[in-house]
Amino acid sequence: MNDLFDSMEEAVTEREAIMLADAFPFDEEKRHACEVSWVMRTMYPDGKRAAEYFNLVEKKRNKEAADKLRNSVREKWKAWNIAESIVGQA
Repeated sequence: MNDLFDSMEEAVTEREAIMLADAFPFDEEKRHACEVSWVMRTMYPDGKRAAEYFNLVEKKRNKEAADKLRNSVREKWKAWNIAESIVGQA
């Protein structure tokens, strides 16, 4: 069962990456926003997994791209944490 889940997760991740590349081939900001959303959906709140992904981005692209993604995700995580705390108080 775990092997199948890991394979499905890997297939979904690969398909999302293909869709990401195909969907916004000329607009870097939309591509960035889509990648931030993908990181949030697949890695929130697993900071260790996200850090591994950011390191991979830095190796494959460059430090500037990794820092931009890291900062955008950090801002989104803060917003989600604030929203979760507000909902928890209600």
